[in-house]
Amino acid sequence: MKRILINILLLCVSMAAIAQGNHPQRRDFSPEEYWKNLKEFVAREAGLTTEEADGFIPLMKEMMDEQHKNNRKSFDIIRSCGEGTTESEYGTAVKQLLELDVENRRIEETYYKKFHTVMSWEKVFKVRAALYKFNREALNRFNPRRGGGRRGPGGGGHQH
Repeated sequence: MKRILINILLLCVSMAAIAQGNHPQRRDFSPEEYWKNLKEFVAREAGLTTEEADGFIPLMKEMMDEQHKNNRKSFDIIRSCGEGTTESEYGTAVKQLLELDVENRRIEETYYKKFHTVMSWEKVFKVRAALYKFNREALNRFNPRRGGGRRGPGGGGHQH
């Protein structure tokens, strides 16, 4: 019986090793690479001139940094709820999450007005569409049911 279990274990380990060999190594997430790809993608998709991109990119970074703080708070709220959380505590958590969502929209509204100081409303609209597209494609990259390989946003081959 012991020998059978050992053989089954060895078979499983071998199959796992073979399966890993058939897939490319997963790279670690690089914030620098993500940010570089985001900037290039948005500038290209929105058709920004060099001057527009130079004025817009620092503003976009500021906006995202401010929103990231709220997103961290949201994550902490979600993590704090679990087994033993009361109905009242869930209600408070939901209200806090909604307030953070509204605050992120206020931040966005403020910064979109700032974006308009360096580009037309048409380009502001195109920037928003490009950000949506970038995030959608980035998510699709990691979803095997949506044909997600390891290609980056705008890298072609996306499926609709």
